[in-house]
Amino acid sequence: MPIPERVRLVIALTEVNSRYLRGENRCAGAEIELACALACEKHEGVTPDRTRDIAQLRERLSASENELLAIEAERDWLENELANFDTAGSGKQPGDLQ
Repeated sequence: MPIPERVRLVIALTEVNSRYLRGENRCAGAEIELACALACEKHEGVTPDRTRDIAQLRERLSASENELLAIEAERDWLENELANFDTAGSGKQPGDLQ
């Protein structure tokens, strides 16, 4: 038996929200590592290895933030699709009060 469209949208939205939470954790971890590396550089001085590590951490943080933006866009699309689906079934326009 095929999964109803609304249920499919809710499942997809749940999966996206889960990915978003994992992405937030990755960002937080990268922020913490970068802060520690910068503090270490401040106290112990600049070295080529430390400079390279800080650049890699900044790249990882940036990639994590970009991933979150993509997930947010996907979530917005799914929320819109779900609202349109619900509206089509009720005959109301999105944003109408009940």
